[in-house]
Amino acid sequence: MKTVFASGSDNVGDELNEWIWPALLGDIQREGVALLGIGTLLNEAFCRRLDSAERILVLGSGAGYGKPPTLDRRWRFHAVRGLRTARALGLDDDRAVADPAYLLASLDWRSARAHGDVVVVPHHRSLRYLDWQRVCAAAGVRFVSPLLPAAQFMQAIAGARLVLSEAMHGAILADVARVPWQGFGFGGQFNQDKWLDWAQMLDLDLCIRHLPGFYDPARFSQDRPLRYHLGKVFKSSMSRAGLGREKWQRMTLPSFQPARAETALARQLGELAGLPGTLSSTARLHGRVEQLYQRVDELRAELQAPRPSACKAMAWHFSPRPE
Repeated sequence: MKTVFASGSDNVGDELNEWIWPALLGDIQREGVALLGIGTLLNEAFCRRLDSAERILVLGSGAGYGKPPTLDRRWRFHAVRGLRTARALGLDDDRAVADPAYLLASLDWRSARAHGDVVVVPHHRSLRYLDWQRVCAAAGVRFVSPLLPAAQFMQAIAGARLVLSEAMHGAILADVARVPWQGFGFGGQFNQDKWLDWAQMLDLDLCIRHLPGFYDPARFSQDRPLRYHLGKVFKSSMSRAGLGREKWQRMTLPSFQPARAETALARQLGELAGLPGTLSSTARLHGRVEQLYQRVDELRAELQAPRPSACKAMAWHFSPRPE
């Protein structure tokens, strides 16, 4: 069986697939079977890579980033991330459960070494735009990269007193570890629909703080001439007038005074750090985790996979995968 996820990125949300499914399903080999787990994978472009699969099993993936895939008899949905995904694909509402990263909630994160910092987790695509380490230091908060190895990332999250996250799985994993969090948007890559998809399943009332996005031309596309960066500004202006392509409305624009823009961003992050965070209710979280485990049991039965000895209570060590 092949676990399919967004390759080409070390993003922690994608990396979790390489840990969770072997731990829960064991080392099973099923020729021609693809498993879609964590990630916004249910779109036409991504699912083209499944053309050769004989069976496509879905447990917790979300829709987004383009048209939904065309479904046929090969597909079986044990669960999807949320109601928005279920309805986009024409599935029954009972297929909507939660993001599979919530399976980690059965581990005890209280033993994580507390550092008590406010941590900031940008989206992995935002990392290229500016020096987040410098901005976070100026704001008096701790930068945590979404590209860290999953165990290291989770320890940084679980030891925090508040998590400010542009990355959706930064917020989800904070919720898993019961650390209050706030979501923020920065630039055009923020996808509020997928946040709503998972948050609604936990009865969370999202309040996303949208910060003005920008990039430093000396860091991002620095090999491009000035006219390239000015062209982005022009296209954005055209889109506000209702002209041009729809994607121009979502562009992150250059700042030609990046030091000033970084100072403003640091101030805004500092202000967010002084606000209270949010958490899903413990009862709602436990209910969704129980449902996820029921769907894992259904998936295991379909695959005729033996139950790993430690898997019922998820009593496996959250340690780096073998080299």
